[in-house]
Amino acid sequence: RAIRHPASGYVQGINDLVTPFLIVFLSEHLEGNLDTWSMENLSLQDVSNIEADCYWCLSKFLDGMQDHYTFAQPGIQRLVFRLKELVHRID
Repeated sequence: RAIRHPASGYVQGINDLVTPFLIVFLSEHLEGNLDTWSMENLSLQDVSNIEADCYWCLSKFLDGMQDHYTFAQPGIQRLVFRLKELVHRID
């Protein structure tokens, strides 16, 4: 992330964002319950393709929210302000 978007630097918790992509792409190759999946059943090519697909999806996902992870987090500030306005109107 920091290489593609140096303004954001290191961001903790990105692994939590990529997990759903990983599960979806693994489910195309592994059967049964998630608890019984084994990476040993995948070829190196499959693992490489899954990694590339996860990276691409995560990159596209984060492109739309880069300003959430830069100095002063202007994207998050905008969302908090909008939420404050919404709560004020409802209240």
